Amino acid sequence: MKQLSCLPILFVVLSFQAIGQQTVHKKLSQLMLDESFSELNNLWPVLTNDDNFFVFDEGEYFMNRTKAESPYAVMSTWENDLTSFSVRTSLMLGPVENTNQSLGLIIRASNSGQSAIICEINKFHRFRIRQLIEGNYVTLTSEGKDGWVKNSVVKGVNEYNDLNIKTNGTDHDLYINGILVHSFRVEGLEAGSFGLFIGPETKGRVDFLTIHADELYRDKTKIYLSDQEIRDLITKNEKLKQELEQSLDARALELENAIRILENQLRTMRLINEQLDKENSEYAVIKSAVDTNQVSLLVDLSTKVINNTLENRQLKIENKLITDSLNNVKLHFEDLELELFQKVLDKELEEQYFIDSILTNFCTADTVYFNLDSTITDTLKDLNPILEK
Repeated sequence: MKQLSCLPILFVVLSFQAIGQQTVHKKLSQLMLDESFSELNNLWPVLTNDDNFFVFDEGEYFMNRTKAESPYAVMSTWENDLTSFSVRTSLMLGPVENTNQSLGLIIRASNSGQSAIICEINKFHRFRIRQLIEGNYVTLTSEGKDGWVKNSVVKGVNEYNDLNIKTNGTDHDLYINGILVHSFRVEGLEAGSFGLFIGPETKGRVDFLTIHADELYRDKTKIYLSDQEIRDLITKNEKLKQELEQSLDARALELENAIRILENQLRTMRLINEQLDKENSEYAVIKSAVDTNQVSLLVDLSTKVINNTLENRQLKIENKLITDSLNNVKLHFEDLELELFQKVLDKELEEQYFIDSILTNFCTADTVYFNLDSTITDTLKDLNPILEK
C-alpha cells in the first residue's frame, strides 16, 4: 500500500523536474544593466544595523538578515521602464539553523511597495513564486506546502543557483540553473523596480545581476543607429582621424620651425648679452659711480671723454694742416734755392761782362787772349739743362 501510494507523489515530483512549456519567445539580448558588485555604487544600499548587514564583499553582495519575524526587500535604484525583459542573478544561501530562510528576486515592484512579483529558493531544493497585491501575498506556485515546489535543479546551501526570469509583459518563464522550471501569466502589471528578497534569519551572497531588454527596444535616453549609419560614422571617423593626423603633422612642422627661429633668436641674444657684459666690464668704473650715486664723478668722466674726443679730432686736423704746410714749404724752398742759385749765376755773368768790357776798351789788340775760368764754364754747362726747363 505504501508503495502504491508513493507512485502518484513520485510522478508529480518528476513532472516538475522536466522542462516546462516556454511562453516568452522574444529575443531579449540588449544589455541594460550589468552589476558585478566589484565596487561600491549607488544602485545597491549598504546597511549595517541590528537587523541587517548588507555590504559589498570582494566582488559579491553579502546579505545577513538577523531579524526572525519578517523578511526584507533590498531594492535597486536603477530606473526601469521595461515591460519585456530578462533579469538574471546568481544566489547562494549560507548555512543557518533557521528552516525558514530563503533568498530570491523581486521584479515589477511598485514605488509604494504594495505590489511586486517574488521568486525565491530555499535550502531544501525548493522554489516559490508569489505576487504581492496591495500588501498581501498571493502564491502563484500552489503545488507544494506554502507554494514551495521541490525540484532537483535547485542546489542547496553554499552552492550558487542561477535564477533567470524572462517576460514579455504578461507571460513569465522562470529558469533555475539553465532549466525552465515554471511558466506563469500575470496581466496588467506595470514596469516597476528590481530588487533582492531575503527571508528572516537568512545569510546569503549575490554574485552578479544583469538585465537585458528586447533587441528592438529603444531607450529614450540613448541614441540608436542603423548599421549603415554606423558604417558611415566609422568612415567619417577614419577620415577625420587622417585629417587630424595631417593637421598634427603640419602643426608639428610649424612648431619645429618656430622652435628653430626661437633658438636662433636666443643665440643672437646670447651674443648680444656677451657683448653687453664685456662693455659693462669695461665701464665698471662708470657703473660703480652710478651705483654709488657719485654723479659728479660720472659727469667729470663724461666731460673728459668728450673733451679728449674733440682734442683728438682737432689734433688730427692740425696735423693735416702741418703736413700740407711742410709739403708747401718744401716745394717753396726748392724754388727759392733755384732762384738764389740763378741769381748767383747772373751776378757772376754780369761781373764777367763787366771785366770783358773793360778789357775791350782799354787793352790793345795784341793783348794776350784771356780764357774764362774753367770752373765757371763747367758750371754754366751744368745749369743749361735746368734753365731750359
